[in-house]
Amino acid sequence: MTHPLFYSTDVTGASSGQLVYLDPAGSAHAVRSQRLTRADPVFVSDGAGTMAQGFIDVVDPQRTGIHLETVTVHSPPAVRFNLIQALAKGDRDLLAAEMATELGVDAVTPWQAQRSIVRIRPDRAAKMRSKWEAKLHAAAQQSRRAFIPELGELVQADAIANLHAPQTGAYVIALHEDGRDTLQQAVAGMSESARRIYVVVGPEGGVSPDELAAVEAAGGSTVKIGTNVMRSSTAGPVAIALLNQLFNRW
Repeated sequence: MTHPLFYSTDVTGASSGQLVYLDPAGSAHAVRSQRLTRADPVFVSDGAGTMAQGFIDVVDPQRTGIHLETVTVHSPPAVRFNLIQALAKGDRDLLAAEMATELGVDAVTPWQAQRSIVRIRPDRAAKMRSKWEAKLHAAAQQSRRAFIPELGELVQADAIANLHAPQTGAYVIALHEDGRDTLQQAVAGMSESARRIYVVVGPEGGVSPDELAAVEAAGGSTVKIGTNVMRSSTAGPVAIALLNQLFNRW
């Protein structure tokens, strides 16, 4: 079994032999929830690429200290995957974001699609964002990731098409049961200068014809994955898994 992982910004720029501390939330989780004691081995990361291994040196539910033994700085992937996940009922949007994080997605962007039943009022936007950030953080911690996925700003309706900008290495792929291409064909049509791939997943009712038309008009791809119709919570993670294979990230 791998050691538990905790996040701390103190590990940024740290070196072996140094003592870093967890914040009160992380400290309480380590001491009270996981019952860790002095000398227990752990991982600690800043969530931005630095991953260190060490052991608990100071047991304190408010300020647990970790003695670092090894520190490794990971480089971000050459091509980043961003899941554009439509808001969906029953927290299926959050389930998709959670699974995609476990599978290695680099960023997640909530999408207020035309057919989204869930609607975010302006006065609840901050609460929604905090909920999504917490889900990404927890999923990254559970899967022992050195990078916590970035959370993008809420995108509205057919504005997803504006994300397609091959001149800057950005490509949009909209998943749909009537998609024209396979994922492999869409990737093959990208330039070697591709740096960001936006994977668009619709809500329960799917991506609307207007939204699909906007993506295609901008030069993006509409992609069908497999022969079965997948739920909003499933399609994105499946696409991320396939992209990991196509780009040799696994």
